[in-house]
Amino acid sequence: MATKQDLTTKSLRGRMLIATPMADGSPYRRSAVLLLEHNDQGASGIILDGSLTATLDQIRQNMPRIAEMQQLPTAGLAAVPVKIAMWQPGQLDRELQSGLWFHAPASPQQLLNEGVPPWHELVREVGRSVYREALGIHAFPAAPWLN
Repeated sequence: MATKQDLTTKSLRGRMLIATPMADGSPYRRSAVLLLEHNDQGASGIILDGSLTATLDQIRQNMPRIAEMQQLPTAGLAAVPVKIAMWQPGQLDRELQSGLWFHAPASPQQLLNEGVPPWHELVREVGRSVYREALGIHAFPAAPWLN
């Protein structure tokens, strides 16, 4: 489930950031960011927007941490763009606390889903998780209006 929280002791490395409507006037409007690093030195990640701009080899050369992250599907990374997002120490934490971002677990489906930009899919999942929590249910059908 996507959340806002105090991040003074918890790293979000390996999670997805989802830009909220508060980011509409920023360069991160409708962005999804896969966080590669998040610690007291700052944060960095790749902005995913659905268009191909680099090969997996180019990504690995420019972002050595990707090669260390075993949970990422390499086939998916080869089909997504590479734009880098970087934050100064504490900056991302402040943006999260101000409501500029939600975060959620990263999944191979988000990286491999062709035709649907990751931000759109993540926003759908955030909406489903809000409804599930509000209604106290564990599963939410993809098309509830068909029930």
